[in-house]
Amino acid sequence: MSNNKEVNALAPISKDQRESWVSLALVQAGICVCVPAFLMGALLVEEMNFWPAIWAGTVGAVLVVAAMIIIGFIGCDLGLATCTITESTFGKKGSRYIASTIFMINLIGWFGINNGECAMSFTNFMSECYGIHFPYTASCILWGIVMTVTAVFGIKAVEKLDYVSIPVLLIVMIVGTAMAVNLNGLQTVNTPIEPTMTFMEGVILSFDFFAVGIITSSDFTRFQKSRKDTVLSVTIGVFPLTIITLVIGAMLTKIANEYDISMVLIKVGIPLLGVISLILSTWTTNSTNAYTGALNAVKTFNVPDNRRREVTLAVGFVGTLLGVTGIVDNMSTFIGFLAYLVCPIGGIMLADYFILGKGKSENWRSRDGFCISAIIAWAVSAVLSYIIKIDFSSILFAAVIFIVIERYIPALARDKQKVEKE
Repeated sequence: MSNNKEVNALAPISKDQRESWVSLALVQAGICVCVPAFLMGALLVEEMNFWPAIWAGTVGAVLVVAAMIIIGFIGCDLGLATCTITESTFGKKGSRYIASTIFMINLIGWFGINNGECAMSFTNFMSECYGIHFPYTASCILWGIVMTVTAVFGIKAVEKLDYVSIPVLLIVMIVGTAMAVNLNGLQTVNTPIEPTMTFMEGVILSFDFFAVGIITSSDFTRFQKSRKDTVLSVTIGVFPLTIITLVIGAMLTKIANEYDISMVLIKVGIPLLGVISLILSTWTTNSTNAYTGALNAVKTFNVPDNRRREVTLAVGFVGTLLGVTGIVDNMSTFIGFLAYLVCPIGGIMLADYFILGKGKSENWRSRDGFCISAIIAWAVSAVLSYIIKIDFSSILFAAVIFIVIERYIPALARDKQKVEKE
């Protein structure tokens, strides 16, 4: 891109600013490698036997990739961020107060959770290995600044980070797993347990870990040159790393009673490599959390578009503050609940662009005010999916309800109702 600092947040990405699929594949991969991704494998094998858990996680990963590709096509076609795309469905005010706000809260919350985990592990590492008391608060601030600054400089900085970190992380994960197997053996991997989770519940769990990343995939695919590049970057970037972290998290839980690869490396006697893997995996994920969180914050607070860098600093500050105060310890359940509010937004976007708009960029347009049809579809489908406890079912519910309203209830349809202007 001509401006490496990527000043503007929501302006369309022109064709001459688009990136190769390789660059974006590394960014997508960086999102997948984090402590919560290993936790997914751990949670599955604690409730299911090993191979059913792996298959459930794999099916979930296939659904994740498919959804990210299809939604990502919209960003690729339009060159727009997700929060701007929702101006067609929810209207400018609906996009600002509903979609962008939900995305922003979720992404900042995840930034705080990941930063807190990184800070605590670094503090423990300094104490146990060097006898240095490095305060948790100082650790949180240190790594919060590092991760935020990367996001401030935009997608180019994130790409450069991932070019270095992803190969290193792959090597570290393979080495760490091999050492754990050498130390503990594989005999416990297939030890049978009484399952307390069904196969479908396992699929749902694996999908939940990526819910916001799926719906906001256009934040990155808007930099792609074509739909083909979008397919390649998502498939090659997301699927392999998701399966690798799933299997490693599951294996380490079974053989070492510890899903976090960095903690396993510390236990087997190479703590420096362990803390490096922890920092890199958190850094690659949190830089994208801060970046996409800032895009939505610009929209939510109606900040001038050329203030993305300043807003990114603010997003990183708030996320770091959440980690410092310990509030994030009580946010995990709340953030998980937000998946029920996030998924229907994706369903409405898909119905609007591919069914009503026939998948053509020229049929997309921003609308003023609030669009009642989208708000009704969003609210009803969120409630229905919560009742049946399958959050991604709201993608289908929302798409169907939205189409029915738009085609058969003129009084509520976007272009028939009288909307409040901005």
